[in-house]
Amino acid sequence: METKATPSTAVNAAPFRTHVDSARVGPMTVARIRGVFPQTAYEMRRVVSAERGRFAVALYRSGTAHVAQDDRRFQAGRGDLVVLDTGRPYELSMAGACDIVVIELPHGMLGANADLVGRHVATPRRCDHGAWAVLAAFLSGLADRVDGLVGMPDIHLADALVSLIVAAFAEPAPESAEAGDAMTDQILAHTLANLSDPALSVDSVARHHGISPRYLHQLFQRRDLTFAAWVRHERLIRIRRDLMDPALATRTTAVIAAHWGIHDHGHLSRALKKEFGLTAAEFRLMARADRPNA
Repeated sequence: METKATPSTAVNAAPFRTHVDSARVGPMTVARIRGVFPQTAYEMRRVVSAERGRFAVALYRSGTAHVAQDDRRFQAGRGDLVVLDTGRPYELSMAGACDIVVIELPHGMLGANADLVGRHVATPRRCDHGAWAVLAAFLSGLADRVDGLVGMPDIHLADALVSLIVAAFAEPAPESAEAGDAMTDQILAHTLANLSDPALSVDSVARHHGISPRYLHQLFQRRDLTFAAWVRHERLIRIRRDLMDPALATRTTAVIAAHWGIHDHGHLSRALKKEFGLTAAEFRLMARADRPNA
């Protein structure tokens, strides 16, 4: 992604030093930014392009920053995590020595959970408990090993990172989330964690959360979703990933599909074709063509 920074306020025009290590992990970018910054504010705007929107998820390991987006302003410090939508204007100013881990990922990687994450832009979260602490530890581990990420297989690492981000943002935050939104977020996280369960259904998920199937449908309708269509989409994403995974090249399409709860092989190819434009066999051929010496 290309961005441009225009200084909006220069309190101290002293030179500053930064060091950036970065690596691509599938469609994500992982970066560690270290530097000593003057007290200078920058307004960042995305260069106009046809690229879909992206989120920047930043963990502040040290230093402080003032961030603003969508009329929200706050100060982030050590142990805070914040998400910004890089497709919209935001302001960022840093001062002193900073060490920041930034993950940039397209909205599409989050599927229906893009709305969940988007509701929390420019809202700092403390990473000292629950899924937030797990996510922070994972990000710190990536930051310390960015060089080792270059050229490594990235399919499962990207999926693991997305799952942790979703789990963290789905944790209840009574002070900032309405009851219905919090419940829907928990349902999304629970369902993603159990996609391989062939017994997964509206009834089983509603029972797990102590609500009626009718209320579950109502929660999804508020986000212009249906439960069945969303589950099917998420399963197809994972089946497509596994079909293109070199480590699973000897596993049959039927076995891969069954692992993700789809047992009708004929229906699978039609569903993949409708969703992504290619059949299961075509995804396998594409994966072989992309492998050296295939």
